[in-house]
Amino acid sequence: MRLLVITAAAAALTAAAVAVLAKPAEPKPGPPPKVFAFVSRLGGAELERLERVGARIDVVAPNWYTLDHETGLLKAPLRGPADELLEVAGRHGVGVWPTVNALTGGSAAWTSPQLRERIVASLRAAALGPGATGVTLDMEELRPDHKRAFSALIREAAAALHAVDRKLAVYVPRPGPGEGASYDWRAIARHADLLLASGYNEHWAGSRPGPVTSRKGFEAVTQRAVEQAGKRKAAPVLGAFGYRWPGAGRGQLISSDDALRLRRKSGARRTRSDGAERFRVGGETVVYETAAGLRSRARAARAEGARWIALFSLGREPVHFWDGLRTDRDARRRSAG
Repeated sequence: MRLLVITAAAAALTAAAVAVLAKPAEPKPGPPPKVFAFVSRLGGAELERLERVGARIDVVAPNWYTLDHETGLLKAPLRGPADELLEVAGRHGVGVWPTVNALTGGSAAWTSPQLRERIVASLRAAALGPGATGVTLDMEELRPDHKRAFSALIREAAAALHAVDRKLAVYVPRPGPGEGASYDWRAIARHADLLLASGYNEHWAGSRPGPVTSRKGFEAVTQRAVEQAGKRKAAPVLGAFGYRWPGAGRGQLISSDDALRLRRKSGARRTRSDGAERFRVGGETVVYETAAGLRSRARAARAEGARWIALFSLGREPVHFWDGLRTDRDARRRSAG
């Protein structure tokens, strides 16, 4: 009887050992990420935030230029606030890759080789502007049949920028039908230096109230970005905002920082779920990404091995988002120290 017990115990241990060996090891999270931050406005709050956390950020993309998709020409920024941002960024060693925005309205005018050439020249001019070390292209409202032309534009732009030692980041919207199917992530990342993959707008101004991001949705975007762009070029974008929806009609964007202030000031009751907070005030429903939710998205990106995270946009996030968030520049500073 004792022999049988020992044999059974040995068999159980063997089975357990086999199970352990058969179970794939959990992937280790990648190193602390580099940080790319959009700067959508140039008021005091954004510059103050850059002054406060700039030593932890690698690149900022100020919203300086608009591209006319029918002529390929740029509208330049006002120099005053641009100079102030450059001064703060330079003091903290932050790269500046200005954003060039283009809403095409679904038009195919920009797709001709001649217009693409002019757009490339405009992107090159923006990247060679004072204090800039690269450029960020945010070209939206494309149609699925524009996919090849857009990939060709990125190939041509990247070649022109790399020839003058400048970088190119490209924003792509959330995957899905329509516009989401208009971007070839793999082809874009083959030439661009960063693929800025939108991790938000699961709910938006025209939808019913709900969180702009869910855990599963953000992880799916991150996995796709890492798979198609690679760990060193994938930059999942965290959305530091939400919307305030009236009883009827479209919602209005509200920053996470402003939503937090509004909730505290109103004393409204809140509910939390999956990194978002919801409350009602003045007949409106407000749902926004919390600081804890944004940090959880950053951890998810790191768990997938992405070397970058991006933030839309600097100053919209509650300042305590940065508490406990370890970045690549933090790690390098500690290593040097």
